[in-house]
Amino acid sequence: MSIARPLPTVIGPTENALRTLLARILSTTRIKTYQAWVVLNAASAADAPPPGGNWKPAVADALKVEVGEVDGLVAQLRAAGLVHDDGSLTASGTGELAAGRAAVSAATSRLVEGVGEDEQATARRVLDHIRRKADELLRL
Repeated sequence: MSIARPLPTVIGPTENALRTLLARILSTTRIKTYQAWVVLNAASAADAPPPGGNWKPAVADALKVEVGEVDGLVAQLRAAGLVHDDGSLTASGTGELAAGRAAVSAATSRLVEGVGEDEQATARRVLDHIRRKADELLRL
């Protein structure tokens, strides 16, 4: 009879591998960090009609940082020519984000090869539950 591995020994290495894979994928673009990736995705959603309003607090919450840090990330992306002064994507930002999304989509397809849709649905439910619980613990 095998003993199940403790969940942290699965989650931690998985998170590390996925973050490293994302960094490698993004290194082929002008999006150099995970945080920049999150900001550009949020800015892209805000660009879509109707305007998304102030997306920075949601990004700060997602990244578990202060809004001021998001402002700093936006400033870096502005200096890189990926966003305008108002935080909306430039044409270059739109192109880099599209390239990043295509590469991430291809990698994701390879990651789930051989994993059935039912198993993927279960993984999504379990990971969403764990994330919600982690968010609750962070608010304590």
